[in-house]
Formats: sequence, structure tokens, C-alpha cells
Amino acid sequence: MAKSKIEYRELSRAKVTDSRNIVVSSCSKGGFTIAQQLEAKENDKTTSVFMKGAFHVEDIHGLYNLRDAVNLAIKISEENSADNEAWDE
Repeated sequence: MAKSKIEYRELSRAKVTDSRNIVVSSCSKGGFTIAQQLEAKENDKTTSVFMKGAFHVEDIHGLYNLRDAVNLAIKISEENSADNEAWDE
């Protein structure tokens, strides 16, 4: 009996550094994966490699929780930045 191949369908990607992306994909076995992708550019050729250590999100509720965690981190970072700017005055 052959094992069925796990397939991923990219849903979104975001550039987080000059050479790295975060890629969110749906998984054929259920749930989602969040992976880091390295892009190496040589002349006019780009090579993309997924880094080891992607993590699995069980369902859409997990994606909502991830979104909420990122939004909270942004809010706190912005508030801390505003507090630091106030000290400069």
C-alpha cells in the first residue's frame, strides 16, 4: 500500500526580510502550515527553498488565534514606540 503524498496549496505569503518570506498553505491532510521560505538571487535567477521547521495549525480557528496574536504584538509594539517617543520631548 503506497502512502499518499501530502500536498500544500499556497494561500498567502509575506516578505519579512530581503531574502525571506512567510508562507501560509493549506495541507491536503487538513489544517494549515506556516513556513519560512528563503529566496536566493543569483544574477537573474531566483532559487526558493523552504526552511525546515514549519509549524502546523489545526484549523481556521488556529489561524484566527495566530492573527490575533500578531495584531496584539503590533499594537503593543506601536504603544511602546509611542511611549519611547514621548520621553524624547
